[in-house]
Amino acid sequence: MAVLTLTSVTDRFPMYALPGMMLTAVFGFSVTRPPFVGSILLGVVYCLSFLAVAARSGLGSELSLQFLLLAATVVSASVGAYLLERSQREAYAQSRLVMALHERVDALLRTYLSPDVAATLIDDPDRASLGGVETEVTVLFADLGGYTAFAETATPTEVVAMLNEVFGAAVPVVLAEGGAVVQFMGDAMIVIFNAPTPQPDHALRAARSALAMQSAIARLPSTGNAPRFRVGLNTGPAIVGNIGAAQIRNFLAIGDTTNLAARLQTYAPVGSVVISANTYQQIRDQAVVRRLGIPQLKGKSQAVEVYQLIDLRQGHPTVSVPSARRR
Repeated sequence: MAVLTLTSVTDRFPMYALPGMMLTAVFGFSVTRPPFVGSILLGVVYCLSFLAVAARSGLGSELSLQFLLLAATVVSASVGAYLLERSQREAYAQSRLVMALHERVDALLRTYLSPDVAATLIDDPDRASLGGVETEVTVLFADLGGYTAFAETATPTEVVAMLNEVFGAAVPVVLAEGGAVVQFMGDAMIVIFNAPTPQPDHALRAARSALAMQSAIARLPSTGNAPRFRVGLNTGPAIVGNIGAAQIRNFLAIGDTTNLAARLQTYAPVGSVVISANTYQQIRDQAVVRRLGIPQLKGKSQAVEVYQLIDLRQGHPTVSVPSARRR
């Protein structure tokens, strides 16, 4: 309307009206991108407005040509705006689908891997390759004492319900301390600290987790007739990374550190936590322990000194544990 008015008032309609209308059509449709039906109506208004003013401007034989050029420009601008809008809508829809798929994969991955492990692999896919690096870790190995006897008298459904209940109480505790649950093995679970996320106080985190886990299990309604965890903690070097085959692999901590943690839990009384000398050295300022001597653990060529972890000082929660006994 401004172009038509200005060119009419200044008597420049024959020279400037058509290019002015064409430019406003191209840029106007491209910027505003009205709905396609709306663009058709707007294009008709464009052309009729030009035709109405042009009829009084004495264009003569040029009127048909200029009207045809304007109509072609309006149609092209309208179709171009529609195609651009459709392509952007399709791109937006595809991005939403990709985002939804990413969220589903991310949520699913985090139910099969510890959150820290999943986040590490998502942020750096190269770390999913086979192999690992040597890192000092604290390994928490927990196994349900009395599981075999319980499973012998219970139905499979009852066994699964019991396992889900105790793991459901234990896992949030270790995750809250930054532990990475790397494996469930029937009635046992392995948790590592200081990998994949560095934790300078990993031994203390593991100790807190072990005590809090036993307390959480003790508060379950079915504790009276259900198995309880024996827990072993050990600190030392391990190869932390992906072990397996090209087709399937696990994130694990491999080495004698993990093996010793497993042996320590077999020495622990049900419902208690047994730690190695290495772990005790890192938490000795906070730990309340009972020395268990230097037992010869099964499968170990050398005897190692072990301790029963009773409590942690500085206001950490206390867990009631039975007296130590050799298994």
